[in-house]
Amino acid sequence: MPGPANPVGVAVVGCGSIAQSHFRGWQRLVEDGRARLEVAVDDDPARARKAAEQYGARAAATDFEEVVRRPEVQAIDVCLPHHLHLPAILAAARAGKHVLCEKPLVLNLDQAVEAIQTCREAGVVLMTADRDRFEPHARAVKRIIDQGLIGQVNLVLERHMLHKDVLTQAASNNMAWKLKRNNAGGGALHRDGIYYLDTLRFWAGDVAHVTGAEFDNFLWETEEIETTSHVLFRFQSGAIGVFEMVWCLQGPHIREITINGSEGYLRLFGAIGDDATIELHSRRLARQVLGDPRVVRSFEECFDRRPDQAHPDRTGEKLVLRIPYAAGFRAQEIEFLDAIAEGREAESSGIDGGRALEIVEGAYRAARERRAIDFPLVDWEALERVGGRRGQPALAR
Repeated sequence: MPGPANPVGVAVVGCGSIAQSHFRGWQRLVEDGRARLEVAVDDDPARARKAAEQYGARAAATDFEEVVRRPEVQAIDVCLPHHLHLPAILAAARAGKHVLCEKPLVLNLDQAVEAIQTCREAGVVLMTADRDRFEPHARAVKRIIDQGLIGQVNLVLERHMLHKDVLTQAASNNMAWKLKRNNAGGGALHRDGIYYLDTLRFWAGDVAHVTGAEFDNFLWETEEIETTSHVLFRFQSGAIGVFEMVWCLQGPHIREITINGSEGYLRLFGAIGDDATIELHSRRLARQVLGDPRVVRSFEECFDRRPDQAHPDRTGEKLVLRIPYAAGFRAQEIEFLDAIAEGREAESSGIDGGRALEIVEGAYRAARERRAIDFPLVDWEALERVGGRRGQPALAR
């Protein structure tokens, strides 16, 4: 186990905006004795030096190929523009380094297969940094579903809407790559929606097919990337999914999720950098939650209330949970270190990142071809067997 006697040496590659949150997570793990922040890497030497000084990295560098050969570096945290993810993953894996890669894992499914296969053959951990599933609201929803409080899930609706001025972003901080499909991979669905599609898979399982999708850009004239995306799909369980990821909202952020089941439903609001509220309606609530101290303890840091008069004939008992916000960066980095130490696949693995990308690519194809797209588009089971027995490759220590 990584700890004071055996901390993992980490190099953060790319010192742009998203890397700042990664660095802060690593700072805390350095303080805990679980990691050493060895190198801040960026092609801009001034930015690399600034990050190293600010976050306490032992060195700054511009040559990634040289950094992955350093013996003091055991793991790479990739925070680069999307089109640079694959070459960074491949170079790290071939040098025997474990890889944590910011979402999306790569640009497309062909690249995902190459990245996953190369890492598994090299015996290194490949983890996709889909941090949303590691945040408190996502863990609470997962626990509610797994405890059977809403029964068999049959409908999942998510609307995630915000105003993202990508043109302004592109004009500053060397971010023009975000406007080109060849560099970015896509727009709202590919860049942001993939976070939340991964979380929907975490909650409700794999997707069987995308029935249809619509995309457009209502902020500026371009066919390169979308600012609005609407996707209809079905999970392998039979549940129906509807997902909307929108960048052109003219107002404050909105995140609304409804998950309906045979015994109740839940609604989630917020969780975009702030606290979340979960309203749980369940016929099983009084029996399972209030009568089971293990479940009560899982929400011990939340405030809850039940109305005086419930309506079991319509919605069952009601529980309102206030979930304090905590960014998932440090939690995902802890999982990465645990996977390295235990020689196992990480939660939010490379294959998880690939399967989320499969939904995005399937949605693009469904819109373009005006037809349903069946999954899988990749033989994931065969890919899981590369490098070791299924689900647990023979990882290098």
